Amino acid sequence: MRNDPTLYLLGLLLALLPGCTQAAVPGRSINVTMKKFAISPGEIRIKQGETVRFEVVTEDVQHGFAVRALGINEAVNPGKPAHFVYTARQKGTFTIECGIICGFGHDEMHARLIVE
Repeated sequence: MRNDPTLYLLGLLLALLPGCTQAAVPGRSINVTMKKFAISPGEIRIKQGETVRFEVVTEDVQHGFAVRALGINEAVNPGKPAHFVYTARQKGTFTIECGIICGFGHDEMHARLIVE
């Protein structure tokens, strides 16, 4: 039986399809607490290329964990933590803010994500 280049190309294409590659496994978990009108911790540091798992909880009303520059926007509801995995692709300092208006102090609700 000879090698068929069509089968080789088909296999290559299947390997490149989304969902056919192995997803990055988080190396550590980062716990974040949101409440009127604070995000704790106020600073989160991760390394470029690092994959982390976020668990974000609220102590009072609905909030949103948003890092707009990175396309992160997760709803955080009372009794229902937000869980998501993030891989740091670019270095920089990014603003974490509440993505859901939660009261008069909402605009002051910030933290920093630093990717080193």
